[in-house]
Amino acid sequence: MTNDRLFANNYLQYSLTALASLVAVGLFVWSILNYHLTPTQPIFYGGRAIYSIVLLSVILALLGRMLLLRILRVEIGGVPAQHASHNLTWRLLLFFDVAAPIYLAAGVLLGLDSAVLTALITQLVVQGYTLWRGLISWTTAVYRIATTALLVLLSTAVFQYIAKLFPIATHPPNTSYLESWELLATLLAALVMMVLLVIVSLPAIMQAGQLSLRTAWHEYFHSSVPRFQLLVLSVAPLLPVVDIFDNVVAELAWIFFLVPLLAIYYLALISTSLSLRTDELQRTLADLSSARRRQSELRDYASLVTRVQEEERRRLARELHDDTAQALVALSRGLDGLSRAVEKVELPQKDLDWLANLQNLADHTLDGVRRACRDLRPSILDDLGLQAALEWLCDSSSNRGVASNFSCSGTVLPTTPEAEIAIFRIVQEALSNVWRHAQATHVDVALQYQAAALTLRVEDNGRGFMPEETLDDHHNSQSGLGLVGMRERAMLIGAELMIGSWPSCGCTVSLTLPIEQD
Repeated sequence: MTNDRLFANNYLQYSLTALASLVAVGLFVWSILNYHLTPTQPIFYGGRAIYSIVLLSVILALLGRMLLLRILRVEIGGVPAQHASHNLTWRLLLFFDVAAPIYLAAGVLLGLDSAVLTALITQLVVQGYTLWRGLISWTTAVYRIATTALLVLLSTAVFQYIAKLFPIATHPPNTSYLESWELLATLLAALVMMVLLVIVSLPAIMQAGQLSLRTAWHEYFHSSVPRFQLLVLSVAPLLPVVDIFDNVVAELAWIFFLVPLLAIYYLALISTSLSLRTDELQRTLADLSSARRRQSELRDYASLVTRVQEEERRRLARELHDDTAQALVALSRGLDGLSRAVEKVELPQKDLDWLANLQNLADHTLDGVRRACRDLRPSILDDLGLQAALEWLCDSSSNRGVASNFSCSGTVLPTTPEAEIAIFRIVQEALSNVWRHAQATHVDVALQYQAAALTLRVEDNGRGFMPEETLDDHHNSQSGLGLVGMRERAMLIGAELMIGSWPSCGCTVSLTLPIEQD
């Protein structure tokens, strides 16, 4: 079914292209056979008028297309034009006809056949150049040539029909009245050409962007193309005031007349470029805002998870202290009482040793449970505050075999419970890393309260490491997870954490937490 539909679409496309080719060839032959100076045409235009106006039209259209290609490359960053022109907004500019007033001028000044001949030659050159640069397909090129010739034929016919209502011989004395009537006829012809340009552009836009009619209509009229096309055609009422086209001075004046048209086209390109960049900037800002919102939500979620985790740690520590530790205390005292009781009874030595082992096991288990309670949630942090908790951590590290020194300076500033917990966990992880990996003999922990910030520094004399490599390796192994956790905790409380280390040069963990004072 899909192949049948594809075949039908290709057949229709080739049929329309063949029809457009026949129309273009037919109009070209008709214009060549019918071109000659007639009594209705002013003789003072001269025989070379058609050559001059075709040359001006081709030059203007080619300059406009080259300008489009140049700005395309600048906008997309120098990539090939066939890739850059995939943007629909840029493709709309391919249907901007900067030479449209020249076609109308040929119709007003020289006649219907001259206008069609000018449009066909100009479009043949411009669409051939555009096809050569890879901006369009050959079917689109043929379509543009044929449709442009048809719309020039119809719009010029409108002018001639209105002009015939009041021929020159009817009002020879009243030239101002005649010029006013020609002005109206030219204006109506320009409006007809604008409407026809829109009609012939929409199907090509639909095919180029695979769009529906409604979407193509919306994209076209929300771009700058129709506004600038209408602005270019607004010079049409000036055409009847051209009196002597064959004069060299008048031809020079035509060149100056074409400069504003090219300037308008350049403004259209710049306007489109700025519009695209504005849209991209708005999308970038929207994405950035969305990313920041998601980041804030993730930070809030992580903060909530951390808070719940700490609450769970507190609950487990309380249960271990109140239940398991108390049961072990009771068991230890019971075993101690049993030991004193059996001293009065003669038992085998192995039974006495077994009882002593049970006593030691109960004592060691009780110490382990108490240590787990302190690690889960030390009561000293809740009871005495951050300074005492950090000092206790240093004492615990010293008991493990790594001499630790704690110092605190400055006026103590109040911090939130979340911040105190995060700082405590960061120092705990840092000292744990020193004990497990650093092979250090000394650690300094310095807490300093400044005017509007709290700074913390943990420095050891261990073997050091490469922080970035360790952080990169945590994706493939468990190494570096502690460092990542420290950074995440610092980020959650709005602090800045820096880890500085080098092999054989120890490690320094620095944390800075801004504190808002009331």
